[in-house]
Amino acid sequence: MPDINCCQICGEAAPPIEGYCGEITGYRLVRDPWATAPSFLDGNIHFSCLEGSDKRTQFFDEFTHLVQAGHEEIDSLDGSFPPLTRMGLGMFQIFSGAECHIFQSEVADRWMVVKKSGPWFALNYSQLQEITKGNPPKSPSDVTQYRLPVDLGNEIHDQSLTDLLAALGVEDRYTAVVDLTPVDYRFVDYYAPKFLLDYVVRAPLPLPEEARAFLANHAETYVPITFDDEEGP
Repeated sequence: MPDINCCQICGEAAPPIEGYCGEITGYRLVRDPWATAPSFLDGNIHFSCLEGSDKRTQFFDEFTHLVQAGHEEIDSLDGSFPPLTRMGLGMFQIFSGAECHIFQSEVADRWMVVKKSGPWFALNYSQLQEITKGNPPKSPSDVTQYRLPVDLGNEIHDQSLTDLLAALGVEDRYTAVVDLTPVDYRFVDYYAPKFLLDYVVRAPLPLPEEARAFLANHAETYVPITFDDEEGP
């Protein structure tokens, strides 16, 4: 089983970048179709590897079930009792197209676009508004921490995203999805003893055209969810 910081399909370094490389955490209890023995996914996945895998349909079925499920019991890996309990995302499907499905949360202004080839894109209300303006939604500018497989030395402070991925030998895993030119990358910090890199990436999310078209129309009638405080005695 690959290290959690490596792609669970190809086993190579996999710095998370929304739209290019995603993370499946172990507590989600998503079955791993690439494992040689029954196990749950726990780690990162290059979207280019996912789309090129012959297991992508199995992953799509498992992942979209999780997206729609609520609190549920699932079989343990060896089929023994008691069963395991997991919490799905509790979304409902609002679109099914040739390339993707789209799901919407019942309790928050959140959406999930899942391509039939595997990659997924989580969206919030501000990103939905960008789509209505004809702009590609970008990933949030949150700080990501990633443990490198090797120490890249002091050069890491001045490397571009392309340089970083090339030094890790995985540039092609990301450029296979889309051109990296419009991706904004900023180095934040590096703790050499533990190979821990902190960085910020703002990346245009490569949504299928049918998803952008549907969400642009969907936004015209969508009413944001609010939780007003109750008034009165």
